[in-house]
Amino acid sequence: MKQILIVEDDSFLNKMLAYNLTADGYGVTSALNARTAADAIRQREFDLVLLDINLPDGNGFKLC
Repeated sequence: MKQILIVEDDSFLNKMLAYNLTADGYGVTSALNARTAADAIRQREFDLVLLDINLPDGNGFKLC
């Protein structure tokens, strides 16, 4: 199963993306900020990262 990391601080948008991707058969991990996303990236590999640019604790470009 392909694994996707969603990094989006808007919790509603994050949940909707996760719901739809899970329904389509993807494994999904969600993060609401850069720190949580960085921790998730250190713990496992992802096939795709959907990354917001403006995060409350950092910048998506910097995280990338």
